[in-house]
Amino acid sequence: MKTNVDPKFVGLEVLKQKHAKTLAEFRAWAEAGDWASFHRSHYDWWMFPIDEPSGFGLAYTVFEEEIEELREDKQYLGDLQEGALLLGQSWGWDLMKRAPVPHPGPNQRWQNWPIRLYKATKCMKLFKMDEAYGSLRQYGRGLLAQGISFEYSRDLTWLFR
Repeated sequence: MKTNVDPKFVGLEVLKQKHAKTLAEFRAWAEAGDWASFHRSHYDWWMFPIDEPSGFGLAYTVFEEEIEELREDKQYLGDLQEGALLLGQSWGWDLMKRAPVPHPGPNQRWQNWPIRLYKATKCMKLFKMDEAYGSLRQYGRGLLAQGISFEYSRDLTWLFR
């Protein structure tokens, strides 16, 4: 598909508004060291939109044309990368250094949400954010090497192999 024409699609403005609101929450949680809030909250549909339907159907799904339009929005791209960086930190992963966070805080570790890592990683790939994509993929590969399952209603390992 080239564009999301589903009547339930929220549209790019709503998607961006929800993204901005959630990014503000991410910033506050990270500032407070409240990593548990990342793990118990639900946000991955609009924080890391991909070209696949979700539990919300196609409401937050983006295809080629939506991705291109969002890629032209420099503020959105910067916010998207920051969201990935903060999510990585919540798992104890430094996206920029491609390494574990030294001295992680309480709950700053993997919390067994492979679907979130999958969506964030695939989103970075779709948006051509190669450094972030490579770092998240490396993190996922490390988890797989530890024997952590990436089953979440289906096998998600293909993106990390």
